[in-house]
Amino acid sequence: MNKCLILSKNTYEAKLALLEDNRLEEIYIEREKEKEISGNIYKGKIVDILNKGEIIFVDIGLKKNAFLSFENKKNIPKFNISDSLIVQVETEARDGKGARLTLDYSINGENLVLLPNSKNLSISKKIEDLEIVKKLKDTFLNIDKGLILRTKSVEKSPETLLEEYKKLETIDNQIKKDFKEKNTTLLYDNNSILKKALTLLDEDIDEFIIDDEDSFNKIKNTLEENKKNYLLKKLKKYFKDEDIFSYYKIDTQIERALDRKVYLESGASIVIEKTEALVSIDVNTGQNTGNQSSQNLIFNTNLEACKEIARQIKLRNLAGIIIIDFIDLKKISDRKKILEELKRYLKKDRMEINSLDFSHLGLVQFTRKRQGKELSFYYREKCHYCEGTSYLLSKDRIILNLLADLNSQIKYNDLNKIVVKTKKDIIKEVKKLISNAKIEYIENSSFYKEGYKIELYRR
Repeated sequence: MNKCLILSKNTYEAKLALLEDNRLEEIYIEREKEKEISGNIYKGKIVDILNKGEIIFVDIGLKKNAFLSFENKKNIPKFNISDSLIVQVETEARDGKGARLTLDYSINGENLVLLPNSKNLSISKKIEDLEIVKKLKDTFLNIDKGLILRTKSVEKSPETLLEEYKKLETIDNQIKKDFKEKNTTLLYDNNSILKKALTLLDEDIDEFIIDDEDSFNKIKNTLEENKKNYLLKKLKKYFKDEDIFSYYKIDTQIERALDRKVYLESGASIVIEKTEALVSIDVNTGQNTGNQSSQNLIFNTNLEACKEIARQIKLRNLAGIIIIDFIDLKKISDRKKILEELKRYLKKDRMEINSLDFSHLGLVQFTRKRQGKELSFYYREKCHYCEGTSYLLSKDRIILNLLADLNSQIKYNDLNKIVVKTKKDIIKEVKKLISNAKIEYIENSSFYKEGYKIELYRR
């Protein structure tokens, strides 16, 4: 499998794509005015305290105040208005609410996650060998801060892991120093697209192609500083006139990732619908009829859908409650196989996924941690006419509303003229139903929401 990173940067935005055999698997976008803030660490100032400290509003320099929420009422820390504190963004502002914060901030490394306010040492559940677990624990016996060891840590020597720990500790010390000495609100930016690129760049990546000179040099210098010269040979500059995302056909793949319906190679499809409460994914056989028995066709379609569902969730950055309606599976053994296949692909997801299982209704349901903005945020906006419902008034309803409006105006107002602006086909139908010399019709298709506009001219 060929794995490639593509970085494109201009004055407006930076985009980072991960391709596997030329197929888009991950996409990250950074805009100066719309930067992601989840994971960022700030110096916050308390501006309001509600419910005896259960909810605390904090100014971290954004348009809308962020908030801390303490569910455990017995262990609510005591704060006062105007107190300063170190906070980290857990979830970005959405649905009119400010960003959600935590006091238990963490600093991510390549193999480790430092937890400065904890003493616990946690090891990835994917590391099952007890001897390796003991070896990793022994490596960090003498540290006084909390740590999470990622799955990749098994491949590293104790010396490499301890060196990374020292780097994370240095970052934490700088955060605390800046908190005391500086007035700036942002203490640590966790969302730089260059940081993301360096996180993704490892020995599995075959090449990293960059179209921006400044970004190329920064990545090169960082690799040299971190003694990762073995990765330098993977860096390549892009010199062609054609846009790099267009040349590698990434833009067309992004457009397909925004479609409601996604077709599978077999001709089957998955339909992705997002509501305020959840994301629903429906699997359909579509044109995939083949020569298989009905049950085999259903099973193989569901199996094929698992890979694309996991890819689409990651690409679109869907989060919250996700429900999948696979085509009806009668055998419990088939259900188990489908669930295992879905879990296998979702394991590649960098976001936390919980409660993955079949419900009593036969639907697969789980939650995915919300971090950053959905892909659609950068490419789509809600329709101002249908207000996101995907529906407009029907032709019959517009005609009925217009007739009622006209009859009311004629009956209760002394008018010289009524001008009706609407579509040609609606004018044709209304003329059949109402005849009045005072009404003048003008063709106009601009009124998408109401379907028409009436102008009244009095005597």
